[in-house]
Amino acid sequence: MEIPRLKRVIGAVASAVLMLGVAAGSAQAQEHTFKWSHSFPVDSIVDTTTKAIIAEIEEKTEGRIAFKLFPAGQLGDWVEVNEQVVRGVVEFASQPVSPSYDPRLQIRVLPYSVMNFAEVEQAYFSDDPYLFNMMSELMGENGMTTLGVVAQGFGGGGFRECPENVFDAASNSGIKMRFPPGNQAWQNMVAALGFEPTPVPWGELYLGLQTGLVDAQVGGQPYNTWTTHRDVTECWVQFNTHFQNSFVFANTDAFNGLSKADQQIIRDAVEGAALASLDLAHGEDQKYMDLMSEAGIKVIVPTDEQLARIATVAREQVWPVMDEVIGKDLMDIMREKAGLM
Repeated sequence: MEIPRLKRVIGAVASAVLMLGVAAGSAQAQEHTFKWSHSFPVDSIVDTTTKAIIAEIEEKTEGRIAFKLFPAGQLGDWVEVNEQVVRGVVEFASQPVSPSYDPRLQIRVLPYSVMNFAEVEQAYFSDDPYLFNMMSELMGENGMTTLGVVAQGFGGGGFRECPENVFDAASNSGIKMRFPPGNQAWQNMVAALGFEPTPVPWGELYLGLQTGLVDAQVGGQPYNTWTTHRDVTECWVQFNTHFQNSFVFANTDAFNGLSKADQQIIRDAVEGAALASLDLAHGEDQKYMDLMSEAGIKVIVPTDEQLARIATVAREQVWPVMDEVIGKDLMDIMREKAGLM
């Protein structure tokens, strides 16, 4: 009579041991679960690129590293999320980098630092990616580890009503143009183009254009203007003000807590996806300008001569102001790369 009971006891103990082993194996298999945020719509270049990076990392680490993705600004706007990454509340992000911690980070979108995709490739993706290296050093000083760059296209300006002569600074007097708050480079560029600089956060821009708080906006590119502001845009001007990009970065302490092998897996995944985004971005601007035209939005693309004049104005009037903000040593590198030294 005791033997069956003994068998039942032995069986129960064996099951418990097996369950503990499975639990321990699962814990060992999934060593880290990180939060990853981005601020762009689902199916955007940033979204698809981020998902590709995450999938490759999770596959190649065999589940040791897992991510919970929060797309489309679910955790707050990009400035708020940037702060959360620095604090370690969110471990990874693919988004613009806020200069609120360090004004030198404004060099990321210094007006007319690069003029075309060939210059973008040299500045961010070459064997000597000078702008990427500058940003990596500055971000490193502020608790962020830089992993790569997602290319998104070139910036321009959207208008509630089409200006009469947008390339004549004197004609733009009285037109209130939104610029990203806290960015002296953009503030001075807007003024140099003859507009009235008006700081408005991106999240409040639709209402600002709708109510007439501002007459125009700068800081976006055709994609995000089409997806979020086309109902309040009558005219789009492809000024090529800046190379629109999102950095892929991590909280430094969280990243350093990974093994060297896993760090390299992450870096390799980001590098491959970042290069793929550069190819995607080539056609992105034209695609959304075509959609604007089809929807009745007037699209103005400056000639090479007009673009060169605008860039000269920005470099002559805005860049000297940024010597005090970004630092003359870094600005002199930009001048050298632009052929101004």
